[in-house]
Amino acid sequence: MRTRVTAILVAQRGGEWLDQTIAGLAAQTFAPETVVAVNNGGPDGLSEQLLGAAVDRVVGVPARVSFGQAVAQGVAALPEAADDGAQEWIWLLSEDACPEPEALERIVSSVQRAPSVAVAGPKLVDWDRPDRIIELGQSLTRYGARWTLRRQELDQQQYDHMQDVLGVGPVGMLVRRDVWDELGGFDPALPVYDDGLDFCVRARLAGHRVEVSPASRVRFAQSGVAGPRIDRRRAVMRTAHRQARTAHLHRRIAYAPAVVAGLEWLGLPLYGVLRVLWALVREQPGHMIGEFAAAMTVFLRPHAILASRRRIAAHSSAGWAGLRSLRIDPKSVRTARMIDREAILASTGRQRREVHFISSGGLAVLGGAAIAAVALLWWAFPMTSAFGGGLAPLSSIDQLWWNTRPLDGVPADPFTWVLALLGTLTFWNPSHAVVLLMIAAIPLTALGGWMWGAQLTESKAGRALVGIGFALSPMLLGSLAAGSLPTLVLVIVLPWLLLAATRCRESWSWAGTASLLAGAALAAAPVLIPAAVVLLVVGLFTTLRGAARVLTTALVPLVLFAPKIVTGILSGRPLDLLLDPGIVEAYAPGTTWHLLLGFPEFGLFGWDGILETIGLGGPPATLLVGVLMLPIALLALLGLFTGRVAVTLLHALLGGLGMLTAIGAAQLRLSVVGDESIALWTGSGLAVYWIAVLGLAAVGAGTLRRAAAPVVSVALVAALVAVVPVGSQLLLGRTGFQQGAAQMPALVQAAGELDPGVRTLVVTPEDSHSVRAELVTGAGLRLDRIRTASSPPEETAEDRTLAELVGGLASVGGTDMRDALRTERIAFVLLAEGDGDGPGSDAEHAALQRVFDQHAALASAGLTDQGLLWRVVEPESDAGQGDAGARLDGTSVTGATIWAIQLVVLLAVLLLALPTGEVTWRPERRRRPARRRKRGGAAAERPGAPTAPDAGAAAAPAAAEPAAATDAPSEGRADSPTPPVDAEPADAEPADAKPADPTDGDRA
Repeated sequence: MRTRVTAILVAQRGGEWLDQTIAGLAAQTFAPETVVAVNNGGPDGLSEQLLGAAVDRVVGVPARVSFGQAVAQGVAALPEAADDGAQEWIWLLSEDACPEPEALERIVSSVQRAPSVAVAGPKLVDWDRPDRIIELGQSLTRYGARWTLRRQELDQQQYDHMQDVLGVGPVGMLVRRDVWDELGGFDPALPVYDDGLDFCVRARLAGHRVEVSPASRVRFAQSGVAGPRIDRRRAVMRTAHRQARTAHLHRRIAYAPAVVAGLEWLGLPLYGVLRVLWALVREQPGHMIGEFAAAMTVFLRPHAILASRRRIAAHSSAGWAGLRSLRIDPKSVRTARMIDREAILASTGRQRREVHFISSGGLAVLGGAAIAAVALLWWAFPMTSAFGGGLAPLSSIDQLWWNTRPLDGVPADPFTWVLALLGTLTFWNPSHAVVLLMIAAIPLTALGGWMWGAQLTESKAGRALVGIGFALSPMLLGSLAAGSLPTLVLVIVLPWLLLAATRCRESWSWAGTASLLAGAALAAAPVLIPAAVVLLVVGLFTTLRGAARVLTTALVPLVLFAPKIVTGILSGRPLDLLLDPGIVEAYAPGTTWHLLLGFPEFGLFGWDGILETIGLGGPPATLLVGVLMLPIALLALLGLFTGRVAVTLLHALLGGLGMLTAIGAAQLRLSVVGDESIALWTGSGLAVYWIAVLGLAAVGAGTLRRAAAPVVSVALVAALVAVVPVGSQLLLGRTGFQQGAAQMPALVQAAGELDPGVRTLVVTPEDSHSVRAELVTGAGLRLDRIRTASSPPEETAEDRTLAELVGGLASVGGTDMRDALRTERIAFVLLAEGDGDGPGSDAEHAALQRVFDQHAALASAGLTDQGLLWRVVEPESDAGQGDAGARLDGTSVTGATIWAIQLVVLLAVLLLALPTGEVTWRPERRRRPARRRKRGGAAAERPGAPTAPDAGAAAAPAAAEPAAATDAPSEGRADSPTPPVDAEPADAEPADAKPADPTDGDRA
């Protein structure tokens, strides 16, 4: 039977690619009988280019339409099929699809051997690298998503035995004209994706066969004329993803049974919202808008779904069961995705680096740190809550989260979010989590330090140096002895923050993780905010690649600190943003030499006192500790000059910023305790400085090779000797911590449990005619209730009121204080033992006791472990009124809105930080073709390519063989030169890589 082929060529841009495609048509060993070119809304120059080519007819389309509609316009321009016994076929091509010389002959030969085949497709290969397969047939997954067969592989004829498939793409498709007319062409509801696949599915349902012809090869540039446009620009990839999702949802509903289709269509809005969340979980925020837009596009076009279902039902004779064997099975899908993921990771240099935790000493470091924690903190194991130093119990779980809200117009410290999360871990007793964190601080810090060291060096000794050196550093042990919970949080989080921040450009998961960790670190140490801003700016300007991910790391800190920033600016005290959270205690900052040695306080944590007992002190103590720290300093200096430039610059910047922060903190006195101004805590900056020094020392140890182990051992032993005084305090339990229940008398705690708003006036004599007074709310001081914004350094109206209350109570024969105490919601007065030395404090205590006993407003409640207690006479009736007002502010529109925004952002970033294992493939850069047609055509630019016919050939009969065909090579495969590809080295992939098509419905 004679075969008559009509080629339909759709063009919409023109230029060099069209020249080569026309030349490829002219070079066919089996020439199409008719060539119809469709100008799909192209510029004026395109019409001239087509009229000057060897085509029989040019069909103009005023406005650009989809590829299927353009082909329909070309088919409509053909004359009626002749009744001469010939079988008519339509060959679909686009301007960016250049067939090789034997492409048509081989695909026609394959359909002639199988008369039942109504649709056939070629092997699509890459335009610039024709040795790589783009597509060789299509299929459907279990859930109806399009699956591209044999994509992104080297063409080694390994699949040339393939024939029957479920579908083929539109480019290069050879389809019988009567089947085209019978099925009505491509579905107009699928303008970009799945038009060819859907047509093949309908052909299969109508009883026809679909196959691929691997011997027929067509070079395809994927410029968007037929099918999606594939480009490495993210905007183009997002558009392609939205189009793919729209096509997938449309087909899924169109193919489903009627009842299921109706339910799926009704659920599209909710499904769109869920897909938005799923895109966030999969670390693809760029697809969020596209997912929702795709769902709503299908939802708002029910008429298109109904039309598609009618198209399918009109010719469905074989039934869906006959297609089951041609669908891809789930196991093959999982295997292909796994291979794709590994190929992408290998091609981009992002394969997971094995750290060998056990064999490289990580487990030994962790075990040693755990033993050290048990030895130093044995006294903390019986505790379920702790009070003393910088520690205080936490509120109940409901109050814990409530205190993250703004109350009384005062914003909560960001650290309250950290406390809320920490207390939730032991929700039955939130205070117990604080004790457990103290016990686990040393091993957790050792683990984080070792992991950071593993990123810097392969040396076991170097990794151990970072882990042990950071876990037993002066800041950490001193913070444990003083109960400085914020510093413990900072030291635990810091190594993981550095790890995530240095890798945040790789994925959204790392960016989200870095943002959460940065929020926790800065909440614990706000004084590090200037250093964090500098590091963020450096990260942005180091490279523009991944700038959006780098900026994401600042999202959580910005949201948590926003209320405090606004409050500080409005109150005229912007530096209050840097105030240390939690309980602030008086301390003497160390000198610059002390800070350089890693000791935040003056006195080197006891070395001054030890040497003073033997007649030495001051400079000798500094010199002694400096000698002990010298081995680490020498290793750090070695690492500074021998390490990689990026590593040394990062650690030099970290160390410099940390030391500047510590020195600056010692000069900023923003807090007041009693009548003494207190500097910001220097340990926060020293934590950053110390991990930078240890990182450089680990790099230096790596250069010593076999000598690393003994040198590091000496350095660690010397560093441990330097912390012996503070370590001995922990070992002997001389820390002053008590059970949280001992904070306030039992009577006060019971009243506080019944009424959280009840207040206790605590008066502590310090010297003759000198007392310290404070108001304690509820059952006692709670760490999560402390707000730095409510403690300005200057005198406030509340301070004056408190002074008047104490003065009135301490006056013999003064006025009745019941109304004043009732107004301030004070139910108890506690006279604590004085902290001062000498008889002045004791005399003042005795005098106050006599006055309070005689006061009519007070009734003695007896002696307690905390001091003498008096109950205010009948204050209960109004005790809780003021607290209701405080709570009212927390539930105000402004406070609730701020809290809701913070919570939503935190949850969103938490979802972003979840590791999903997803990887994103981006195509290589492609040389864009010249739009303007050059003299001599494309053949003059590509050696070995077939020569394009000149303008005079346009009038030649379609059946005649063009002269250019005699000069064409017999095979147009990898031996023909290809234009250069401008690919980024970081994103380049090997020729045999098989990355997943990012536009496949359910694959990327």
